[in-house]
This record gives sequence, structure tokens and C-alpha cells, in this order.
Amino acid sequence: MRKILFVLAACLSITACELETSGNGDLDGFWQLKSVDTLATGKSADMRESGVYWAFQCDMMSVKKINQISAFLRFNNTGDSLFLSEPYIDNRDSSDIVIDDVEVLRPLGINELEEHFGISKLESGAMVLKSKTLRLNFRKY
Repeated sequence: MRKILFVLAACLSITACELETSGNGDLDGFWQLKSVDTLATGKSADMRESGVYWAFQCDMMSVKKINQISAFLRFNNTGDSLFLSEPYIDNRDSSDIVIDDVEVLRPLGINELEEHFGISKLESGAMVLKSKTLRLNFRKY
């Protein structure tokens, strides 16, 4: 009888838990900015040594430039588009600070407080995002 109760309790505890997944597929994870192409001029900048990284999980993303700035934003991934909004400076010493000046985000490849990127490529190891003015090339880290 004890074995039956133990098995029943184990089954109930397993079915009571739900697995939560983000539905972001290959987008989730840590990305290094490799290059930025300026669409108007066709010029490209090598960003591999810049220390710019983006990370995605659920509906939050972290963006940082090593030893300079760390921020987070909300994002919405629709499959062919990525919408960024609600940027904050990541301030662990006190409360986070709302970013209201896009100049803070420009070194990270973001040129609007509410940015829209088309997803040109998204695979397990490579991502290409295109805004109105830039094409960002990433590698999964």
C-alpha cells in the first residue's frame, strides 16, 4: 500500500509542474556582435573586439559593452521581426534607471528607444538583424 501511495504522490507532483519554455528557439542565448553594416553607405565595421554582447531569454534581453554599459530591454520575437522596448540601465547597486536618451544605446547597435529589427538570418550559430539604418551580424557565443 505504501508503494502505491508513493507512486501516486510522485505522479501527482510531476503532473502539477509545468515546463515553461520561451518559444524563442535559436534566438535564446548569448550573442557576440561581429560586424555592423551601415545601409546608407555600404560600409562595414568589424566589431569583434568591441565587447558588445546581446543575450536573450523569455521576453527580456541584456545588452552590454564590456566595462562600459550594461542595459536590459523587453523584446518581442515574431519570427521575422524583433521589437525592442523599455530600455533600462542595469544598476545593481540601487534601482534600475530608465533610458530616455538613445545615445546611451547607440554603441550597442540600437538607434531607437523602441527599435524594430527584421530578422534576416537566425540559425543556431549566426544571426543577422536589419534596422532602418544598420545590419547587425552576430555569432552565438
